[in-house]
Amino acid sequence: MFIYLSILLLLLSPLAMLILRLARPNFVYHWLIAVAGALVAWPMLIVAGLRLPQTLTLVTWQIGTVFSSAVNLSLDQFSWPYALGLTSLVLAVILTDVARAAEADWANWAGSLFLTALGLLAVMAGNPLTLLLAWTAIDLFELFVLLGVVFPSVVRERIVIAFSARVLGSVLLIAAGMVAWSDNETLTYAISSPPAILLMILAAGLRLGVFPLHLPFLQEPPLRRGLGTVTRLMPTVTALVLLARMASALEQAGVKVLLAPILLGLAGLAALYAGASWLTAANELEGRPKWILGMASIVMASTIRAQPAASLAWGVATVFSGGILFLSSLRDRRLSWLLLLGLAGISALPFMPAWNGARLFHAPFDPILLLFFIALVLLMLGYYRHTLRPGDRLAGVERWVWVIYPVGLALLPATHFAIGWLTKPTLADVSLSQWLIGPIMVALLIAGIIWGQRVIMVPKFIGDILDYVFSFRWLFFLFGMFFRWFERLVSFLTTVLEGEGGLLWILLWIVLLLSFLATRRGG
Repeated sequence: MFIYLSILLLLLSPLAMLILRLARPNFVYHWLIAVAGALVAWPMLIVAGLRLPQTLTLVTWQIGTVFSSAVNLSLDQFSWPYALGLTSLVLAVILTDVARAAEADWANWAGSLFLTALGLLAVMAGNPLTLLLAWTAIDLFELFVLLGVVFPSVVRERIVIAFSARVLGSVLLIAAGMVAWSDNETLTYAISSPPAILLMILAAGLRLGVFPLHLPFLQEPPLRRGLGTVTRLMPTVTALVLLARMASALEQAGVKVLLAPILLGLAGLAALYAGASWLTAANELEGRPKWILGMASIVMASTIRAQPAASLAWGVATVFSGGILFLSSLRDRRLSWLLLLGLAGISALPFMPAWNGARLFHAPFDPILLLFFIALVLLMLGYYRHTLRPGDRLAGVERWVWVIYPVGLALLPATHFAIGWLTKPTLADVSLSQWLIGPIMVALLIAGIIWGQRVIMVPKFIGDILDYVFSFRWLFFLFGMFFRWFERLVSFLTTVLEGEGGLLWILLWIVLLLSFLATRRGG
């Protein structure tokens, strides 16, 4: 019941805001409606998490034999932390928007709430069929929102490319269903077919931008903090939860991912590149896609190594630690401790929220894991560097803003630490590496901070070259050249055939073709 009510509230709140906007254009209390909807949905999900797992059937409609499961929602150990994270994120966005007058727009809040409702449907999808439907709805809505606020043709082209990559991810999910059906299996999250699991992991990788990498396209002011953070993290979470479930399927089935060394190597390179780019980014918003890419690559590695606890820990940290940094537009010494809590959330220290993430480095040891270890240290260094950047000041604002804004920020680390405490491992199951990884990372972080002032600056053109190569812009450029050449060829042939000599050209080609066939037959 609470699952239904939480999603229904997030859907009805933007609908009420739209109706009031049309009926009473001078209505100025949209923020209160947005806060009320998110604030009521948030504790409902907390209460729903007290009784896990829960399964709710939405529709009994089925698609043939490939997807033979009903459309349903499932709240379990994997979906609940992500669902609570999404609700906490949208509530934090609305609360902190009081300090960002430029983003205080009812349309941004309505879009964030509606997208969060779709994100909850995807996160709590009980089977791949429900996930596929939710992915489609999210992709179409996000495409509609982005094309409505972004007008430069180059940026719109990147939006379409990103949308195409996600659609291809959905196609791979359908292909996984067909492969499972050919192996006499039903496509569920507990599938044991290695080819189907591989396709589902690749589907998530496409949606996360890990395979292939792509550059950010959110550069417009309306998408900088609030709605921009939601539109970047929401689709990410819907793919991260699939990776956590695939890690659990690999662990339960006792099978290995096909092409695991290759995928692990590619994910390691992506993580290393993202970590370096995040560290050298001009600010946290410019580096936001690199943060998502780096953390998603680490989640991918945890999945490939069949570590569901690590996959879940790093995925949840992506939302909470990233969310507080991206929403922290105002910087004040009295609030700096909140950002340090976000940094602690990705430290993998014992009893910290990401402690389970250290399971990524469990035996058997693989040298490729060094790439992810270095990437994590770079991500932590970049996080610390971005927390020191100057921001706006809370000067000349009303006192109630001084109360609401810090509460919105504190909501994220408080919820993150609560989830980390509830999902912490039992001490009997903690290996020596899990005790040591976090302290070693923090020691390297401190060494990097101390040594940071003495490091020789890397020339900017090197970063530009890495961006160009790893973003696959060169590949898109080659594709564009090929299509333009093909277009000119078709245009030339059309002009020739439609001219006065077109009939003669056709007769000539027919004679040449007949001569060629006769020669082949005679030989």
